Amino acid sequence: MKQVTRSSRQEKRPAMALRRLLKHSFEVGEEARNRGTVVTVKKVREASSITFDGADKQAGADAKYVILETVVRNETKASMDLTCSLPIVNALIDDQDRRFDSVEDLSGVQGNPECNAQLQPGFKDEMKFVYRVPEDANIVLWEFEEYDLEVEVVPSLVDLT
Repeated sequence: MKQVTRSSRQEKRPAMALRRLLKHSFEVGEEARNRGTVVTVKKVREASSITFDGADKQAGADAKYVILETVVRNETKASMDLTCSLPIVNALIDDQDRRFDSVEDLSGVQGNPECNAQLQPGFKDEMKFVYRVPEDANIVLWEFEEYDLEVEVVPSLVDLT
């Protein structure tokens, strides 16, 4: 089976083909592992607004929010800041193979850990990954990998269909 590397991932591939290429593929409700980072996507939902820093924030015309409600467990050797640093590189992928980044300042999303709330090794915390996408986007995958500059990390995929 061909492994997809960071550089080859950027090539254009239909999301379904990408899913078959990766050996680290998981389903919603399953523990998805990427090295020492373990994420369970509990629920995927869409909304026209989110509560951000205590106020409703609208997605805007022709847009929607996609919210992944997750539990992140830290099985690494060091703490991780889930909302204000980059321990988990992630992207939401639609059926047109478009890749969406999460909204800025995830610490402002209601229910998320505060900025600099270090998730210590051996502990878990609830985390919402929020994305603003076109209203007609058909989301199919969530990709994540543990951030590491020293080694090339193969991403893990969660099938959201």
